[in-house]
Amino acid sequence: MISKDYLPQNINDTQAVQRLALLPFEAIRQDVPQLLEWLQDAHWDVAEGIAGFLRPHINEITQELLFILNSDDSMWKYYVICILISKAQQKLNPVLIRDLQRIAEHPSAIDAEDTLDNVAKMVIGNKLLCS
Repeated sequence: MISKDYLPQNINDTQAVQRLALLPFEAIRQDVPQLLEWLQDAHWDVAEGIAGFLRPHINEITQELLFILNSDDSMWKYYVICILISKAQQKLNPVLIRDLQRIAEHPSAIDAEDTLDNVAKMVIGNKLLCS
């Protein structure tokens, strides 16, 4: 059985994130949903390292991101947009762009209260990501 010591055990488990950084994406692909859970709060020590690892693979994890963007957890959506999607290094998948446009133009009440529509508009306005 393969060790999954690259999955953080708590919000301060930066050693796990260091181990994650040494692995090819294909080796951890099945664990993306678990890794994305650590982006529920950008203040957690593990969040930025995980986001940095996933950024180059943004379009490979579109389905997992759509799950989050369609959830009721506005703060998780906010952090995923701010520390992962907005810092992507390539043009976003059109399906992901459409979901961001939906959030920007028709936010739920809680999404609007948490200014999620504003961060979605910021990403949509980035021509490198959404041209």
